[in-house]
Amino acid sequence: MIHRFILSLIANSVGLYIVDYFLTNFCFLSETATTCPAKPEVSITAFVIGALLLGLLNVSVKPLIKILSLPITFLTAGLFVFVINGFVLALLVWLLNALNLGSAHILVLGGALTYIYAAVILGLFNLATHWLVKRN
Repeated sequence: MIHRFILSLIANSVGLYIVDYFLTNFCFLSETATTCPAKPEVSITAFVIGALLLGLLNVSVKPLIKILSLPITFLTAGLFVFVINGFVLALLVWLLNALNLGSAHILVLGGALTYIYAAVILGLFNLATHWLVKRN
């Protein structure tokens, strides 16, 4: 169980870093700013804090949202899961910025599509990570 928790923490941390690196409208900042820098400029601590909160949201809030949106998910052949994941990322951004943890702030520009793009990138990275671990 601890092994799985550590794997998820590392995968989410690296996944958030990859999202920050590739999406110009989604960035972790050490200070409040109006634009995202070209490359991530915060310490790994910010990504770990974000991964911990994302893990908590994935365990507590996401299953409830999935159950409530089951008919829509069924009608869209599962594609609505990306919208759910984007919503969970939006909750992460709100929670991380509301907690004001000093080293971790997230700036998202571009609206709902940015959250969905981030969710797709993060989901694909986590899928690949877990597949590689199970394979070995």
